[in-house]
Amino acid sequence: MSDEITLIDESGVERRFRMHDAFDLEGVSYYLVEDVTDPDRVLLLREAESGLETVDSDDFKKVMQALEEDKVD
Repeated sequence: MSDEITLIDESGVERRFRMHDAFDLEGVSYYLVEDVTDPDRVLLLREAESGLETVDSDDFKKVMQALEEDKVD
């Protein structure tokens, strides 16, 4: 069973997610999470100075490729 976490989005709304994976790549921590109420909503988040931020576009492709190729810590 995956751990559930609560995150607060930029609008101040609390959302519950299941943690699927946490890993480091090139010195950055990433988290793969699934929305508890909408399993089709899966997010890739990374730690930043201001908190967690969503990873998208080219960075998303790079991180997902590294994860698939097991090149993460």
